[in-house]
Amino acid sequence: MSQHPIILIPQAIKDAQLSLPPIDIIFTETKPQKPGIAPKKVNYTLTVIATIFAVIIAFIVSQSISIPSWLTLLIAMGAITGNVWYQFTSYPKRLQKHHQEVANYPIKLKEYEDKKHFYEDDVKKLRSPEKVKEYRFKEVLTVLSQTIPHDGNNLQPPIEGQNEKFFKEYLNQHFSQNIYKNLQLIIPNYEYPYTPDFAYIDQGLKLYIDIELDEPYVYHTGAPTHYLGAWKDNKRNNFFNKKGWVVVRFSEEQVICYPHSCCKTIAQVIAQIIGDTSTLNQFDNISDLEQQRQWTEQEAVEMAANKKRDNYLCQNNISNSNPVILMTSLIKTKQQVSQPLPPNNITLTRTQSRGAARARHRALNLSISPPTKNTTLSSLVSCPYCSAKVKTTKLELHKTNKCPKRPLL
Repeated sequence: MSQHPIILIPQAIKDAQLSLPPIDIIFTETKPQKPGIAPKKVNYTLTVIATIFAVIIAFIVSQSISIPSWLTLLIAMGAITGNVWYQFTSYPKRLQKHHQEVANYPIKLKEYEDKKHFYEDDVKKLRSPEKVKEYRFKEVLTVLSQTIPHDGNNLQPPIEGQNEKFFKEYLNQHFSQNIYKNLQLIIPNYEYPYTPDFAYIDQGLKLYIDIELDEPYVYHTGAPTHYLGAWKDNKRNNFFNKKGWVVVRFSEEQVICYPHSCCKTIAQVIAQIIGDTSTLNQFDNISDLEQQRQWTEQEAVEMAANKKRDNYLCQNNISNSNPVILMTSLIKTKQQVSQPLPPNNITLTRTQSRGAARARHRALNLSISPPTKNTTLSSLVSCPYCSAKVKTTKLELHKTNKCPKRPLL
């Protein structure tokens, strides 16, 4: 089961992170064989077997050609007798050779083990933790240099949601000049481009991260979205990964309740890829983001029916922000991001937490404005992709021709 945050790193980067420095030295030595048993004067077992085969062959040959079988057998027995005589006369030399092999085996084995040990030491030096880290970093940089960047700015970007405006304050606080909005990546043979919710870009390293905020359903229509196995999300993720982009997807609830921890997750991804923890160090006092199970399509329908987006129950997480303090501050000013956190002894009842979540959504202006007197719900509907209000009779035309977020066919 998939979990938010969903972190998708291109396979080429993963391979570079597991690569090892090449070894130019090749070990070609062969381990010496241990000498066998001492030789015998005559190998009687082999002699008996040879005699049996000689009788069989003599019989077969005599049946095939006009040579008496006794003559064939006599020739074979002569050859066997000669072999036995050779074994008997060569026995002293064979025994001496065996003794020499037994005596030389420990010496040859030690020479082999010494050479192997020297080789392993050289490999160990070439693949020390420092050397491996340096090599992998270079390999990652090589992969990142091949990343295909965005195609300029989107001059007609999707309408920015209030949750995006809210999260942008935290991203800018932690990552300053590396956060970009309204970028576009052109889709081949398609009129409208992809536009990341946010993009983290390190121009020096050529590191590109697509940061997405996933809502369980479209607020105005209740249409389920970003659910487990959604083909549009999978196609989009693959598109970014193939261009060398890292994809990080947070749930809307995670962003609203734990914005600092979401930023820490991004810093952890950066540190994982380039091996530099300088950005991550600023989050020492921020708790890690807890995973949230990705909803199914049916669960998204139920969440819409229960107005889940109006009732996020944020836990009292001091390292992010106390819900009551944060929401009242958002109503008054946008400078809450830099204000000090409340003391650790503040606790909230379940009723207070629910009220805090509702107040936060009101502060983020996520609620829908009531229809005007001249427009009824039956005459206007919301596009399931971009949430724009259009006439019922023109909805299909809008979805197929004008919607900036319509799915790629």
